[in-house]
Amino acid sequence: MGFLDPVKLLYALSLAALVAIYLRSRSRPTIEVSSLMLFEEVAAPIAKSRVLRLDLMFWLEAAALAALTLTLGGLYMRRGVPVSTAREHALIFDLGAGMGAVGESGQSRLAAAQQAADALVAAAPAGTHFSVIGYALEAATTRPSSARPDEVRAAIGALAPAAVATRPAALRAALLRARGAGAVTLYADRPPPAGLIGEAGLAAAVDFHQVGAPAANLAIVSIDPGVPHSTVGRAVVRNFSPRPEPCELVIEAGGREVFHSTLIVEPRAAIVVPFGPLMAGGLVHARIVTPDALAADNQRWALAPSIAQARALVLSPDAAARDDLARIVLAINPNYLVTAGDPAQPKTFNRAIHYDLAVLHDCSVEGIDAAARLLIFPEPHLLTSRLPQLLPVTGSVAVAEMQERAGAGTLGAPVLLGPARIVDLPGWMTATARGAGIGDHDSFALAANGRMADGAVGLIAFDVRNHLLLDPDRMDALVAVVDTLKQIVAPPGLRIVATGTLVSVPAFASARITAPDGATRVALPDQWGRVQLRPLEAGRYLIATAAGDVTVMANYFDAGESDLSAPADAAQTAAVPANPAVLNTLSVQPVAIPLIALALLALLIESIVLARRAARWGVSHV
Repeated sequence: MGFLDPVKLLYALSLAALVAIYLRSRSRPTIEVSSLMLFEEVAAPIAKSRVLRLDLMFWLEAAALAALTLTLGGLYMRRGVPVSTAREHALIFDLGAGMGAVGESGQSRLAAAQQAADALVAAAPAGTHFSVIGYALEAATTRPSSARPDEVRAAIGALAPAAVATRPAALRAALLRARGAGAVTLYADRPPPAGLIGEAGLAAAVDFHQVGAPAANLAIVSIDPGVPHSTVGRAVVRNFSPRPEPCELVIEAGGREVFHSTLIVEPRAAIVVPFGPLMAGGLVHARIVTPDALAADNQRWALAPSIAQARALVLSPDAAARDDLARIVLAINPNYLVTAGDPAQPKTFNRAIHYDLAVLHDCSVEGIDAAARLLIFPEPHLLTSRLPQLLPVTGSVAVAEMQERAGAGTLGAPVLLGPARIVDLPGWMTATARGAGIGDHDSFALAANGRMADGAVGLIAFDVRNHLLLDPDRMDALVAVVDTLKQIVAPPGLRIVATGTLVSVPAFASARITAPDGATRVALPDQWGRVQLRPLEAGRYLIATAAGDVTVMANYFDAGESDLSAPADAAQTAAVPANPAVLNTLSVQPVAIPLIALALLALLIESIVLARRAARWGVSHV
């Protein structure tokens, strides 16, 4: 309990006035005399009584004054009120790629969910408030609480699926946004992870609607363009249907077809389709022409390495690390002429040569002229250095673990890496992998890339000694190195990324972004002069800047979202029970009316007592 206006408690001084009145009335008691002695002098009593005698009248008047004082002070009580009594309804929609799958009727799963939600809004009692929440990579409230059905229907109709896989953390965040609702309805094409709804601690039961039906789907899992004039390329196509499916596959390179054939893919199987060798490097595009339920995973882009000979420099104080890094560079592009050297022995390499790529492990970057530089386990600032550090090292950890990586999200199990350096990333770089020291809570960048005026720069913050990159239990470390190398050696005007990946493009002025569906928008640069884009559709994005155009090709594939054969029923619903620990919510309830009733009751009882006393003993006894 508490008081809303404690200053009004000064009215409690009326109780002190009441006590003073009773003391005064008892200090000079009256004496009854016979009527025959009206004109005879009578001596006053020698003793004066000043004892406060508390009778029934005093307690009734004190109770009335106390109740009125508490009423003016704003006495209130906090008590649990059932949330189900609130007329608040939260509608939660899965907006992952699977919700864009089209069934035999030509209706997408999201459209079926929207139709069911519209019917729910139309049948709701007048005055019901609805909120619309969507989730995929993260949760977003597209329509805050509103009691106007037209606004709610407009928000539901504006929902669109994204070409990304939904994250459990996004669903958890969406449920947290609905904690204050008295009713929650969840629309998704597959059941939520076990225990996730219970962990959200919702006060209301979740009415889960599973939308969609099993559908056949083909997807391009990956594409390797090979080496032009040298090795064949390979595309992997997977069939998620329980029956054989025809697949018309077209592969283009340099604007012309290099493969076009119709294949039969066995049930629940994948086939490897060879093509090439290509005649030149450049962009390679593979697409499935055969229509199926999900279009987002029917195309994929890759970059074939240039056939022009290029120079690469690999420096490391560790001989084994030099060999491992040189093999990785050659695996990315066999046309590299790789020079491996020891930074402590200047005669092992030539500083006067301009290199197309420099991979620098645990050594200084001073005096190295390269168009693209990859710094691995960069050394701290040395007193003998003449130039400031390109990437300032602010600390180090003895053992680091990778916790998340671009394209994979949060890893199911952290990858133990060994020593790592903590680098203060400049604003023009984007982290692509993060982690922390063992037992630490503050994460830092383990992999990053960006572009300066004089070329691209990549960072690998962890050490690669002891054949770390060849350890099959730490494949995420190798993938992070390969992805970083591909990013920094790619042409400046072309980016090939996975959908949902944050892309930063130097612009230094406003830029116009054209999405795959033709929609355009203007983006303003941040304080570092970068325009950032997170592609949520698979396809080609064009970023037009004053410095030149940049093309971003976004690829999508996820084995979970692309598998549409899981049993589902558009009419299937399930009620997930609420958390009994939070069935009630605390609410402030004023107690003014009971207090006023108490005061009136006390005054009424006092009036009755006085009336009875006056009738029996006379007015003089009142």
